[in-house]
Amino acid sequence: MQARFAVGPPLVTPGERFSYKLQLGGVDLATYDFTVGDITEVAGKRAIVVQSHAKAVGIVAMVTHIDDSFASWIDVATGRPLRWQTDEFATRSTDKERTEVRFTERAGNVVPVDFHVNDAAPTSEPQTVSLDDVWDFNSFIVAVRAWEAPVGTSVDAEVFRSRYMWHVRTTMTGRHDNIATDVGSLPASELDGHLYKVDRHDVKTAGDDERDLKIWVSDDDGRVPLRITARTDYGEVVLMLVAYDPGSGTRLRN
Repeated sequence: MQARFAVGPPLVTPGERFSYKLQLGGVDLATYDFTVGDITEVAGKRAIVVQSHAKAVGIVAMVTHIDDSFASWIDVATGRPLRWQTDEFATRSTDKERTEVRFTERAGNVVPVDFHVNDAAPTSEPQTVSLDDVWDFNSFIVAVRAWEAPVGTSVDAEVFRSRYMWHVRTTMTGRHDNIATDVGSLPASELDGHLYKVDRHDVKTAGDDERDLKIWVSDDDGRVPLRITARTDYGEVVLMLVAYDPGSGTRLRN
C-alpha cells in the first residue's frame, strides 16, 4: 500500500504564526509569514483557514513586485484542503493574477480551477489529477509538519503552488540533534522532496527541469517547520524561521 499523509485533524492552532526570511545567496529577498486563522465552513464542512504572505524587502522591493497572498481552507476532520485561493503579482508585471481551486467540486480525476488577471472575468482551467490526495502549498506544509515515519519512507503528492500543479515525492531522510535558527537550536527531522511541474493534463512538460527541496521540522511537541531550501533557476533559495507564536486557541490535533 502506498504511504500517505495521515487522515485526521490538521496539526495547527488558531492564532498560530510562523515568520521566515527568504534568502538567495545570503541576501534577504522577502519576508514570508504563515498564519492560522479561525474555523469557518466550506461546502458544508468545517474548515480552518491557513494563510501565507510573501513580501519583498530592501533593494529587491525597488526592482520587483512581490506582495503575494495564499489562502487555504483545510478540513478540520481530515486535514485535506477544501479550497485554495491565490493573489499574486505576475512575473515582471504589476498585474495581479488570481486563482481559485475548488477541491470540494472534484469530479473523478478533474479538479476545477478558475484563473483571472486583475478584474477580468475568471477563465476555467480544469486540472487533471492522478492521486486520491491533492494538496495546495499551505495544506501540504501542514501535512508535512505532522508526518512521522521511519527513515526511507516516501509519500507521493500532487500540490498546487499557485494555478499550476507539481508532483512531489517527499522522503523521510533522517534526524538531526541541532538545527540552528533565530529562535534557537532544535532537534529536527529532515525530509527531501523531488518535484516537477505538470500541465493541465497531468503530464510533465518536455524540457522542464526537475527540482529538489529539503524541509527540516522540529522534533518536539511544536513540530515547527524550521528551514526549507529549494533549488530554483536563480540558485538555492533558503526559507529560515525567525519568529514563532504558538497561538492562543486549542490545537486541532493532539
